[in-house]
Amino acid sequence: MIEKIEKIFIEITKIPHCSEKTSQLKEYIKKFAKKYGYLVREDSIGNVISYGSNSKITLQSHYDMVCIGRAPKIETMVKNGWMYAKESSLGADNGMGVAMMLYLIQNRIPADFLFTNDEEIGLVGAKNLQLEIKTPYLLNLDSEEAGKVYIGCAGGEDIHLQKRADSFYPVAEGTYYKVFADTPGGHSGVNIADNIPNAITELCSLIVKNRTMEVARIEGGERINAIPSHAEATAWMPKGEEPIGMGEYLHIKRVDRVQGPLFKEGREFAKAVFGFAHGVRAWNTKLGLPQSSINLAKFSLSDNVARLDLSARAMSDKDLCRLVEQSIAGWEALGFSGETEGKYPAWKPETTFFSEKIIELYKKRYPDASYSAIHAGLECALFAKRFPSLQIVSIGPTILDPHSTRERVDLHSVEDVMFVVKRIVSDLSGV
Repeated sequence: MIEKIEKIFIEITKIPHCSEKTSQLKEYIKKFAKKYGYLVREDSIGNVISYGSNSKITLQSHYDMVCIGRAPKIETMVKNGWMYAKESSLGADNGMGVAMMLYLIQNRIPADFLFTNDEEIGLVGAKNLQLEIKTPYLLNLDSEEAGKVYIGCAGGEDIHLQKRADSFYPVAEGTYYKVFADTPGGHSGVNIADNIPNAITELCSLIVKNRTMEVARIEGGERINAIPSHAEATAWMPKGEEPIGMGEYLHIKRVDRVQGPLFKEGREFAKAVFGFAHGVRAWNTKLGLPQSSINLAKFSLSDNVARLDLSARAMSDKDLCRLVEQSIAGWEALGFSGETEGKYPAWKPETTFFSEKIIELYKKRYPDASYSAIHAGLECALFAKRFPSLQIVSIGPTILDPHSTRERVDLHSVEDVMFVVKRIVSDLSGV
């Protein structure tokens, strides 16, 4: 079984499907489902649903991915039961869920299959779903820890800030430098409590330590929902001054030619960014995960504008609202203007007949299977709000370090999760 799922997944990796560039994979999914006799429907957002015969359950995954490194060029490799990608994100989030669903379609399992679009850039597909969910149960396959039955998740909202930045040319003689920060990166929800260094913070720390260093340009961060893994700056120092503060993640090289004007407030911007509290803001002791957090996702200083992108998350809508308001207020006090987008609600944990059935089946494979919640956004939150009577659960194979070049999936866990999925479909078909 795992060999067949793996084969489908590898085929998916060969089809470009970065967020906002998913049309090729969408057509592949539609053609695949039609081939095995499913009724296929698509909406204007790019969501696709395949209706089976006498279905009692809808299985759901998103088919876009966060492209990091060489992606969408993905070269897979397997070592000790784990699948990786060479110098890129793998796209197991959520491509493995898609592969599992296509495997079930290939075996003509009596269920409905919902493939949502552009989840990674604000749950766009789920938020604007125009397709009908006809079943009383929905099983999301976008969780990332085998043995956990997810019944709750964080809500989130993106914050975009900017301020005009005036420039000047240095009068004194000096030297230009290129400064680089490279860190491991990671998922801004799943990995936010793992103390992964933020490349933007590391870069700005160097600028702050060098008191005579001025800034000509800064560019850092990859995606709004990824902990930044790369940042770089063009900086200037007076003649006779040498940079200090090189660290594990920082490196610098001298530039012989002039690199343009410097920003009057460049050092002040760097200080503000360095001083910003990226990471966990509050801890939920009951759930054993962050209650609220904020990701300093992107920062740029160029073309006479300073731009900053933040991603806020919280396990309650009230806490999310407060975190967003506080963040905007703090930066507006420094002269920035702010706006928000991509807001999605938290999913309040609660058990149902459906979740209890899944726990029962999971324990046959994982005796220690348990309920959990995740400090990341799941489309389940939007489905729960829109369809109050729909019973929803999320499970998935073990995926480590998504949204980074270290992303990997435990293939044995894929087989375990598929065991649960096939049993739940079989059991519900008799309900």
